[in-house]
Amino acid sequence: MAIVHPVSDVHRTVLTSRTTTAAMFSPSISQEFEMDLDTPFVKDMPTRITEPLTELDTPSDEVSDTLLSDDADVDESSEVDVIEEGTSHPRRSQGATPRQASGAEDAFQSYLRDIRGLGLLTHAEEIDLAKRAAAGEELARRKLIESNLRLVIAIARRYTSTGVPLIDLIQEGNLGLMRAAEKFDYQRGCHFGTYATWWIRQAVSRAAGEQSRLIHLPEHVATRLRKVRRVAAQLSQENGLDPLPEQIAEACNLDVDEVIDLLGVIEQPVSLDAPVDDEARYSLADTLEDSTTPAPAETASQHLLGEELHRALALLTPRERS
Repeated sequence: MAIVHPVSDVHRTVLTSRTTTAAMFSPSISQEFEMDLDTPFVKDMPTRITEPLTELDTPSDEVSDTLLSDDADVDESSEVDVIEEGTSHPRRSQGATPRQASGAEDAFQSYLRDIRGLGLLTHAEEIDLAKRAAAGEELARRKLIESNLRLVIAIARRYTSTGVPLIDLIQEGNLGLMRAAEKFDYQRGCHFGTYATWWIRQAVSRAAGEQSRLIHLPEHVATRLRKVRRVAAQLSQENGLDPLPEQIAEACNLDVDEVIDLLGVIEQPVSLDAPVDDEARYSLADTLEDSTTPAPAETASQHLLGEELHRALALLTPRERS
C-alpha cells in the first residue's frame, strides 16, 4: 500500500562494493568486469563498505530521525515544513510474535529512511506537477504524492492513542494521499498539502475507528461518537468535572437519549478469558455467576423444604395423604 521507492544510494553502494571486493580476491571476476584493482576506488574500498553498512546496521533503538515531536500538531492551512528528528517505533499489533514485531519495526525504519530525503514542493512546483498529472503523466503524480508522505506520518501520529499500529495508520493515510492527488484541482489556488490534509485525516480517522474496535460501527455512528467524545473532553477540561449527558447533548445539538446511547458505545468489550490476577490462574469467566446452575443456597433451601414436606406427610393417615 505504501509507495515503492527506488533502491537507495546506500544499498547501491553496498551492491557495487560487493562486486568490487569479490574482484579483489578473484582474478576471473576482475577480468570479466574489466576492473583495474589499482584505482583509488578500489584502494578506498574498506571505507566505502564500512560507512554504508554502519548506516544499514544501526540498531532500531538508535534510528530516531523523522517524525514530529509529541506536542507537535498539523496546521491544516499550510504544509508541514519539516519532520524533526526523534521518531517512535510503530505500536506492536496485539498477538504479534517478537519476530513479527521486529520485522514490522525494521520495515517501518526502512520506510522512514527512504522518505527522509524527499523535499517539499513550492506552490509553483505543485501547480506544474498537478497539470502534468492531470494530463496523465504518472511520474508527476508520483512526485506529488512522494513529496507529501511526511505529512501522512505527522497526521497519523495523532491517532496512535486509538491502539491501531502506527504503520497501519500510515498505510491508510497514504491511500488518502493518493486519492487527494487524483481529486486535486490546481485551478482553485489551494495548496496541495492543505487539500490533501482533509483526505488523509478522513482515511486515518476512519481506519482508527474501524480497526480499534472489535465490533464494527457504521461510519455515521462513528462520526457522531468522535464528536461526542471530543466535546466531552473539552467540557471536562473547561469545568474540571465530567460533563453530564444533558450538557454534551446541548453542546453537540443532539438528543439526550442519543448521547446516552453513544456514551454506552464507548465501552470496549472485555474477553471472558482475560486474567483477573497477576499469575493468570483465574479468568474473568471464573468469577461470573452461571445463571443456568442453581445457587448453593437455593439448592439447600429446596432440599430442606423437601425434608419438611416428607415429615409432614408422615403424620397424615393414608386416607388423608391420598
